[in-house]
Amino acid sequence: MRKKTYLAIFLLPALVAGSASQQNPAQKILRHDAAVVVKLVPVRVLDRNGRPVTDLKVDDFVLYDNKELKKITEFEIHGLEGFGAAPDKTGTIVGPTRLKETNRKYFVLLDFQGSDAAGVTNAKKAAEQFIETKLQPGDEVAVLYYTGLTGLNMTQYLTSDKKKMKKGIDRAQGFPGVSGTTSYSGVKSAYLPPSETKMPVQVDDRPKNISGSGETNLPEVYTTKTEQIFAEGSINVGGPPVEARARNAQEFSKSMSELAKAMEYIAGSKNLLLFSSQAINKTVGLEFAASNTPAFTINTKNWIEGMFGTKRKYTYTEHPLKDFSLASGGQYFADIKEVTTIAEDVQMLSGNYYVLGYYINEQWDGQFHQIQVDVKKPDYRVFVQGGYNNPKPFDQWTDLEKQIQLYDLAFADQPIAKETLDAPVDPLFSEDGKGSNGLLLSKFQVDAKTGIPPDKAELFTFIFDKDNKVVQALRGEIDLTTHAQKTLYPYAMASLKPGEYELRFVARDMTTGQALMGKSALIIPGLDRSGTIFYSPLLLVPGQEAQFVQMSPPKRVSQRSSFINFYPLLPLHCRPLVKTLGPNDKRLIAVIPAEFQAKTAPAVHVGFRLTAASTGEEFPLETRILETKKFEKGKSVLVVEIDLPILSPGEYQIEIVATDKTTQARAVMKTSFRKQ
Repeated sequence: MRKKTYLAIFLLPALVAGSASQQNPAQKILRHDAAVVVKLVPVRVLDRNGRPVTDLKVDDFVLYDNKELKKITEFEIHGLEGFGAAPDKTGTIVGPTRLKETNRKYFVLLDFQGSDAAGVTNAKKAAEQFIETKLQPGDEVAVLYYTGLTGLNMTQYLTSDKKKMKKGIDRAQGFPGVSGTTSYSGVKSAYLPPSETKMPVQVDDRPKNISGSGETNLPEVYTTKTEQIFAEGSINVGGPPVEARARNAQEFSKSMSELAKAMEYIAGSKNLLLFSSQAINKTVGLEFAASNTPAFTINTKNWIEGMFGTKRKYTYTEHPLKDFSLASGGQYFADIKEVTTIAEDVQMLSGNYYVLGYYINEQWDGQFHQIQVDVKKPDYRVFVQGGYNNPKPFDQWTDLEKQIQLYDLAFADQPIAKETLDAPVDPLFSEDGKGSNGLLLSKFQVDAKTGIPPDKAELFTFIFDKDNKVVQALRGEIDLTTHAQKTLYPYAMASLKPGEYELRFVARDMTTGQALMGKSALIIPGLDRSGTIFYSPLLLVPGQEAQFVQMSPPKRVSQRSSFINFYPLLPLHCRPLVKTLGPNDKRLIAVIPAEFQAKTAPAVHVGFRLTAASTGEEFPLETRILETKKFEKGKSVLVVEIDLPILSPGEYQIEIVATDKTTQARAVMKTSFRKQ
């Protein structure tokens, strides 16, 4: 199913869904038709005292696109009271009409290099108080931090989940006050650029046989040199990776300039909350203004000096950060301890803005369009993004643009990409006997319209723990030119501690940028090795063979594991059921791994229950045990055949209850699927 936005996303390059000639991929011609879309422009207006102006009407604004006067057809007023305006049936803009959400985006940046220990503590408290008391429904927060050793890093991408925001703040760690003037060795980059992460995926096309007797041969595509693309817990952004030295103080402004450029590609109302005491050039503030990102800067240093507790006026109230903030359209706060005042002022200044919309004839040429917005009333300052670029083919994107799109796909609660396909993800808990106990299983079609085109593609898998920390991130490249019209099943193995995890899979065509993304939750339970253990069932659909893509880092050949080590009893001519059941599928095969500690063969009862997700209606099932087999290290596998009743299209849940009659050990396993 495709996800589509109602209006054009402002300033984020769109995904290209060009068609391809599958007979000759080398001669693929990408076509992008011009389209009439609505361009949305967030605008902030301040009076001579720097306070938001909230009483303007649409007729008070004049908007130019490349110096051409445009008619404003969409007009909204976003404010703390939640008012807006919209056109009536005749097309005349009236108002106000109540809006439910403000949809603001906040980028919280903690500068460890420019703060002492007390300043960092106060910064985290101030950021958490703002999150807890001032965020409105629909607001999102991303958390970044800067250190002299690692540069600019991200612990949390844009999210509306307050728990994730606070955990992102907690994970921001560094050495306060370290300027990086001393060289350090052995510092590894948190992000490896694409040129450093290429690892060709080899396709093993040798004929292999799969039988119900537990043969270990399985057709699969596996990576030969998979590397991590993100270090644990953080993502490097806004600048080159750190190599054998740390950053000096002057490089902070350079990283901030890079961040300002990155903000140009983020849609909507954006705000930077910077906690620092480092000087930043005023010109960088103008760059943030050009990207329509006001910087609210909070000085983290305690400027009290002398025996009488006096404050140095120049360094305290007239700090260079003030010029930086004002140039960006934001505000400077001298005393970080005034957390209540800071939160209220940031809320007021960022919570009042307008959105102007006008029609454009969108061309796929990447050309820059300058935007100018004026207000007819005098003595008002208008802040609007300096312009936008027309969409362009993916192979013409910069590395920064591609990186931001990947962040959006991999880390956003709701990706803002204009057109993204859904990739189903099935989380599986089992063990391969070699240290891995978790599986991320997905699927996608090699098809220009319904999946990924038959061309070179990159595949990503991400695993997050309950604190939203990246515990595994993998990337592989695969050549799909010989796999047109096939369905592939990528999977990643992981060694995980007991707990809750989120799994994400991203596939992206390297020529067109066409992408798909899927996510799911996974629970790794704590195991009692003295009793019976049941693992996640693997549901299969008879009728087709499956071709797997292995994403996990390969070990030595003698130690390399594969899908069949988790599920060593796979029937012939079956494909995994990954969330979608076809209209003509009438049977399922359940493969259930288990470990029994008893020396004698246990008596196991397996019960199945199928219910409709929307109504709870239960459907009768006919089941048969086809085979059981015991393997090395105590693992046994049960294979059960399930006859399905006639089902209408919709969502269903299947519950499997396995009981060891001897020990009364019981495991309840649930999975869901959609009937097409």
